[in-house]
Amino acid sequence: MNGRAEDLPLGTPFLTVRGRRQGRVVDLLGAGGQGAVYTVDIDGARFALKWYHDSIVRIDKTLRDRLSRAIGVGPPTDRFLWPIDLVEIANSQSFGYVMPLRQAEYTGMRGLIAKPPNRLELPLAKRLQVCHSVAHNFLELHARGFCYQDINFGNIFLNPQTGDVVICDNDNVDVDGMDASVFGTRKFMAPEVVMRRALPSTKTDLFSMAVLFFYILHGWHPLDGRREAEIQIMDSSAEVGLYGSSPQFLFDPTDAANGPVPGFHDPIVARWNSLSPTLRTLFVRSFTTGLRQPGERILEPEWRGAFARMVDAVVTCRACGFEQALHLAPGGQSLAPHRCVACGTPIPQPPVMLFGREIVTLSPGGRIALRHLDPDRALDFTSHGAAIEAHPDRPNVWGLRNLTATAWRATLPDAGAVTVEPGRAVRMVPGAVFDFGRRTGRVLVATPAPAAPRQPQWQVQ
Repeated sequence: MNGRAEDLPLGTPFLTVRGRRQGRVVDLLGAGGQGAVYTVDIDGARFALKWYHDSIVRIDKTLRDRLSRAIGVGPPTDRFLWPIDLVEIANSQSFGYVMPLRQAEYTGMRGLIAKPPNRLELPLAKRLQVCHSVAHNFLELHARGFCYQDINFGNIFLNPQTGDVVICDNDNVDVDGMDASVFGTRKFMAPEVVMRRALPSTKTDLFSMAVLFFYILHGWHPLDGRREAEIQIMDSSAEVGLYGSSPQFLFDPTDAANGPVPGFHDPIVARWNSLSPTLRTLFVRSFTTGLRQPGERILEPEWRGAFARMVDAVVTCRACGFEQALHLAPGGQSLAPHRCVACGTPIPQPPVMLFGREIVTLSPGGRIALRHLDPDRALDFTSHGAAIEAHPDRPNVWGLRNLTATAWRATLPDAGAVTVEPGRAVRMVPGAVFDFGRRTGRVLVATPAPAAPRQPQWQVQ
């Protein structure tokens, strides 16, 4: 054996270090700069094996210790394809580690920015769920005192059907504050790392994560505005200027020098205007104050809450098909009149249920997620607590069916208070208030947008 990862013959036997379990190489999954990844068989079960080039083992002196520490601690969540055990092969100067195999339904995030027809066209609500999943899982990693060091498109895979993610390449992970094994991927690096003024940490992870969120929602980098569009040759010096020495947000509210170019950034502007005001505020903080003050960067719980609140507030323009979020008018007691941010057409707003400032759109056949009814289920995007049903003979009459195991109390404007037992339904009318036990929802029918002159398309709001 010559020690190069891609030269591991199929059938090569190996031994795990801690478990002393025997396995064999089954198939090559892919190769890269550090080594190669194989499907392997261990006692009849399939895993993935990452096997390093000899040169990587010689250069990265802390690699084995990092992996051993990670194996001893265990994964922060089951969404990390975490090292399970180290692997050695007889007569080799290198080593590797085994981890869970990535399931076939997960696909790479680069598809979100691919050119048609290869682009992954994901609905806005599903993109928000992907962002929510990323925020939650990195919160769990950081809470254990680790930093990831290299958050980027290549290390995270998403399930287009569920919005869930898996995180790979966890050999980058180290204790926060330790000497870094990698600096990261330039367009995802915090400015202080680009300039080599700081090493990767949880604070630089927060910046990289914000860049990833912007990419997921916009298909675009948050610092690529007029300045990037005017660059003739994107060389290393230009990248250092854009992302390190003088970065500026595309939607900086106080300085338009790097703002969007009309006719070029129009789709990015429309998507920006489609987001909730809360989410836009978080991005502004991330890429203005957060560019130069690492301690002021947005923490994962704040991101997570903003993504969760926007998921069920998304509506689609019937004229052009563009998706966007409803939001409350000043005072928070009614919906703001709304026009499509892409084409300017008034959007007929559906009835909604308000949970405080959270907006849940309502339509027959729809569901209300259990997370809206029970704060303890705030991370659950799959369970439903209520179903919206149209009356079989009067389709304009809607009912809300209790899918939970506890009774609700509903107060109807024309009938007073009624009890809604599990499995039963009650009329859902404007002004109805539902006490779900731990949260209260109010049914609201919006006032249509006035027939005023249309806004100019792509205007930044």
